[in-house]
Amino acid sequence: SVRRRVAHALGFEGGLALVLVPLMAWWFGMGLWQSLVREAGLLLFFLAYTYVFNWSFDRVFGLPAAAQ
Repeated sequence: SVRRRVAHALGFEGGLALVLVPLMAWWFGMGLWQSLVREAGLLLFFLAYTYVFNWSFDRVFGLPAAAQ
């Protein structure tokens, strides 16, 4: 369902942000807020990409029996 796809995309991006924002702040020697602002574009892109990829995958390969 759309709700499940949105939840999956948000969960994936949330986990990615929890790891990458502090790593990016440390790597480039900047604050967490500045790192979050710089990563916002990547987060939005990959949020849309994750949603479209999962939707496409389900359309091509079908849903597993448990999800139907």
